[in-house]
Amino acid sequence: MECLPAPERLLVFRIGQLGDTVVALPALWVLRRAFPQAHITLLCDRHPHGRFVLAADLLRGSGVVDEFVSYVVDGSRFGRWLRPVRMLALLTRLRRAGHDTLAYLAPSTRHAPDVERDRKFFRAAGIRRFLGMTGFAPLPVKQPGQPLGSTAAEADLLLARLAADGLAVPPPGTGSLDLGIGPAEEAEVAAWLGALPGDGNRRWLGVGPGSKMPAKRWPEERFQQVTRELVKSHNVWPVVFGGPEDRAVGDRLVAAAGRGHNAAGRLGLRGSVAALRRCALYVGNDTGTMHLAAAAGTPCVAIFSAREWPGMWFPYGVPQTVLRKQIECEGCTLIECQTHANECLNHISAPEVMAACQRQFACKTPTI
Repeated sequence: MECLPAPERLLVFRIGQLGDTVVALPALWVLRRAFPQAHITLLCDRHPHGRFVLAADLLRGSGVVDEFVSYVVDGSRFGRWLRPVRMLALLTRLRRAGHDTLAYLAPSTRHAPDVERDRKFFRAAGIRRFLGMTGFAPLPVKQPGQPLGSTAAEADLLLARLAADGLAVPPPGTGSLDLGIGPAEEAEVAAWLGALPGDGNRRWLGVGPGSKMPAKRWPEERFQQVTRELVKSHNVWPVVFGGPEDRAVGDRLVAAAGRGHNAAGRLGLRGSVAALRRCALYVGNDTGTMHLAAAAGTPCVAIFSAREWPGMWFPYGVPQTVLRKQIECEGCTLIECQTHANECLNHISAPEVMAACQRQFACKTPTI
């Protein structure tokens, strides 16, 4: 295999939300370990009008990235008018930074014309060496009457693109999700717990009932049913995780269970990972919180809609049970399912999820 010269200033391009950042960690660690002396800058998008998480909020302190740069994505009429000006400003900033290498970690769903457009942009920024811009795996196409084909995990798809350019990568499913969680994050959790009643030394059950995408939300009353039953059968202490927008549903879930804590909107991202490490099991929707649970090393029972390819966004590298139903409209990629009212999620029953949780409590091996 060709020996790659070490870059001095490496720019990494990765966009998306919280889960997108978490699943890029294995690729980021490959880059950090391959080029330990390089100054690594992460370029990501920023959405001023949404409740989106900045990658810097999660990765600062992890040791995997040295610097963060973001650009505004604004779909409003005014934002579209400003886009050329903002892109020119970004181009100028990148040129001045003098990056010699780009690690292209764009999502695996990126279309070829968009990849070529990005190549031209980064060349205009003065970058001459590219990693990860080839080797995109073809994604399955939904055929009428046939199940949608599965894919490798997004984390492993990114690693495969780096491997195609000569970097040594770990075997599938074994990449590092290390976030460098330490005393500062543990102190945040301890301070939060200090004002709360004790858990009676019960095992924590992490629960993630929210999602920014309505098409990913399993019915709230079913989360309540599962949590109540696990309190009775396994004497667990429910702890709800999520953002500020999940605070109300978390309060209702804890009230229905008759015990527990609601961490939604109370802990920062890194503090949430520290708290998730205390959980014996996590049960929740396909959302960024689920990926945080995987980064914490916590076994997951994950409830998936059929909007995307099976496998691509499953929890990475942890014991897991994934519940996902095959229906004719799977692969829709919808943000909100108005026509079928989340039919794929509604086919997943509370007893199914309950049984999956019981299996995970009983063993430590993956069940997919």
